[in-house]
Amino acid sequence: MSELTTLHDAITRIISECMPKVVHVEEFPELGAEVMTPALLYGITDMAPGLDRGEGKTAVIGRFQSCILVEADRPKASLQAAILAGQMMTVLKDQWWNVDFVTGPPERVHAQPEAPTQELEQFVMWSVQWIQPFELGESDWPWPDEPPGSLVFGFSPDIGPGSEQQYVAPESIP
Repeated sequence: MSELTTLHDAITRIISECMPKVVHVEEFPELGAEVMTPALLYGITDMAPGLDRGEGKTAVIGRFQSCILVEADRPKASLQAAILAGQMMTVLKDQWWNVDFVTGPPERVHAQPEAPTQELEQFVMWSVQWIQPFELGESDWPWPDEPPGSLVFGFSPDIGPGSEQQYVAPESIP
């Protein structure tokens, strides 16, 4: 399974758990699919290179966009959609989605109302966008693993040839 599939599955699960009033949470819904409301539809919309940690994986900054749909004929539908957008922003705060390849929390979170397209004019819409850093691929460490005790630290000025007896192993540092 790809990291993108794993990430989208985690996002769906956590949004569903944290926002129980949203009856339909789905990534990349099929066009023309039946959607129960209130709904939150989302997906990754683009990717750019991220900060490489030097472990061989591909660092990525993914841009995500979600669309919140509330039936326009509900009482205070606009307010309900705005409240759900605010709840989504709360879910995003410090969110790592419980996956090990996400390398940071969401950034540049932004919510705003959207004018519905002709196909969606029966809904009040809000979008919530964010960027999320993560990594793709496997770690690539071309050096052999070293046994415990082979790494030692020296502290200036007691470093270099002749100072080796003052070096300390990381496990002995209090």
